[in-house]
Amino acid sequence: MDPRTALTLVGLSHRTAPVAVREQYVVSQEDVPACLRALIATPGVCEAYVLSTCNRTEVLVIGERGRELAAPVRAQVFRNIDAAHLYEFDDVQALIHFFRVASGLDSLVLGESEILGQIKRGLEVAQHEKTLGPALQALLQQALHTGKRVRTETPVGQGTLSVARVGVELAARVFGSFGSVHALVVGAGETGLLVARHLRDNGVKDLAFANRTVARAETAAREFQGKAWPLAELSQATRDADLVVACVEANEFAVEPAHFDVKTLKRRDRPMLVVDLSVPRAVDPGVRALSNVLLYDLDDLGKVVNDNKRGRDLAVEGTAEILVAELHKFLASRAYAAFGPAIATLRQRFDTVREEVLDAIAGAKTDPKNVQIAHELTKRLMDVAMVQMKEGARSTRSEEALDREYQRFLDHLR
Repeated sequence: MDPRTALTLVGLSHRTAPVAVREQYVVSQEDVPACLRALIATPGVCEAYVLSTCNRTEVLVIGERGRELAAPVRAQVFRNIDAAHLYEFDDVQALIHFFRVASGLDSLVLGESEILGQIKRGLEVAQHEKTLGPALQALLQQALHTGKRVRTETPVGQGTLSVARVGVELAARVFGSFGSVHALVVGAGETGLLVARHLRDNGVKDLAFANRTVARAETAAREFQGKAWPLAELSQATRDADLVVACVEANEFAVEPAHFDVKTLKRRDRPMLVVDLSVPRAVDPGVRALSNVLLYDLDDLGKVVNDNKRGRDLAVEGTAEILVAELHKFLASRAYAAFGPAIATLRQRFDTVREEVLDAIAGAKTDPKNVQIAHELTKRLMDVAMVQMKEGARSTRSEEALDREYQRFLDHLR
């Protein structure tokens, strides 16, 4: 394998680790640049990329030591983790996995569209930190293209859900109707606003927002005709809430048992529902012990999603053909790119031989017409050689062989 394109991927996700483990290995947006710099400083690493979302943390590296780079990556990003929670892939298996991630096929919620934006933001950060080279740059662009194709050309993109929407769907199962539900959204960022839109679309009339930065809560409250609370007054904000949805990026619990009035909870005629969509978790697990409170986190949402497994299986039909075709295209272009030095040498050799032949035939009295013919012949011979190289690149792995490898990968997941 060309050392400039030897790919290794190490990661964990909702498939391999519960939220209590995932939250320990989240790389926040603020910490991604430092993580990338540390990775690129690792001996043998030529390129590095980090993807960290609420349901996965993955590191992709290109390096001269190939699969051996998995160990320093684990030490850098996944220190002291139980190996059972990690997965490691290299070369084609890594490509298959990451193309599936970009296509929403490996998400907690099948086809969720946020992952494309998250991959793109990770790409922009890595570009800014100058940890991407031609190999990872091409891989990420191809993965984004593949993800868009899958959503456009298959049922995966139809009625796409998000974690926020599934959280609201879970609440709908508990309450039945949202007409009389008082909802409090803790966090006024992107996910919080998405939750609020889904709640409004499902009939919630009374919406409130609590946020560390009160100005953001006030902006959200104006948009949804609701009320704004500072996070410091969360105890007051929860008094009238039937539903609390937490969407906060923080390294400590934002919602704790002390934020709930036990006497008020006991007098309620229906349980309060608390949904934690955050990683790290924003709601102290101790809230689960409170009387008349139901607490659900992302692991619980996974169980709701799996209830619709038959529909999920039908939706992925047709995705394999797209992924295999895009993998074949990427591997062919990668193999052809590896011919670059050979092409330059061949072109130079053709030019040298042409000049030697012209000098031997006519010397200083070369006929301009003969020179033109010689140059045209060189160009055509070079074109023939390039076509042969491209054919060789395309045949490095046939689509049939890739399809078998893809099916083996899927069998391993089951």
